[in-house]
Amino acid sequence: MTAQSQAADLAKRSKGIGLAVISAVSFSTLGLFAKLAYSQGMAPAQALAWRFSLAATVLWMVLASRRSLDRPWNEYRRVLLLGALGFAPQAGLYFMAVKYLDPGLASLLLYLYPSFVIGLSYLFLSRKPKVKQLVALLLSSLGCVLTLWTRGSYPLIGYVFGLAVAISYAAYLLVGERIIVGLDPIFITANLMSVSALIYWVVTLATGAFMLPTAPLALAGVAGLAFCGSILPIVTLFAAIRLIGPSETSLVSTIEPLCTVALSALFFGERLSTSQMTGGFFVLSGVLILKLRIRRKAQPCES
Repeated sequence: MTAQSQAADLAKRSKGIGLAVISAVSFSTLGLFAKLAYSQGMAPAQALAWRFSLAATVLWMVLASRRSLDRPWNEYRRVLLLGALGFAPQAGLYFMAVKYLDPGLASLLLYLYPSFVIGLSYLFLSRKPKVKQLVALLLSSLGCVLTLWTRGSYPLIGYVFGLAVAISYAAYLLVGERIIVGLDPIFITANLMSVSALIYWVVTLATGAFMLPTAPLALAGVAGLAFCGSILPIVTLFAAIRLIGPSETSLVSTIEPLCTVALSALFFGERLSTSQMTGGFFVLSGVLILKLRIRRKAQPCES
């Protein structure tokens, strides 16, 4: 590999990790904006329906302004199926897990998904994990445990839903990697938001819980869920997967619970415990190892 190609690879991987960080930080705002929506009387399915509807509307307007709607039906079909069979179900499974478990424990189980991404990649795609990926996974997993673990007695069904979320999300990322080849991340996200909005409007109307958000806090909650919790993180997530693959994208994404805890401390006055700060150190160490891997790879061309 020439010095020029190594430099290009370094820039590509650095950009991919940067996009994954943006995605994780943006996703961490979901709890904040969800609390705003819930405080105004919105049910979870209602909040999800408005979240996905607003996000889809904005993204389709962007695509229309770019004249990017004239695409083969096969591209629409592939991404719509990914949304219906991948994105929407895992979002619903997470809400079911939270119904039975403490949110911290539900998030902890969700963040087992990097392990499943690496394991499923090895089993089905013959991608042998690198030593530094495994070290980063170990550090990040330990950090998540220290950051999110809560004691308590919970029903077995809650743990089943929690593990199902992690497995389904890992499968969603791996399948998504194949589906998104050559596709615009904005186009992908617009389709995911559209099919998810349809599914959760059906759920909302079936339960008779329709509510039009008119109060300022309700509007702020829905807007935050759409822009900060959907458009920005999902577009950057798929952009990152295209650059560095699902395994390393998922490892970088383990900073999300750390950001969630930090936001809770900032906006809700929750104090960070010693174990949470220690957990944050391990999570960031795992991401740093991936960055060091990039720099070390570039060193031969500098000498």
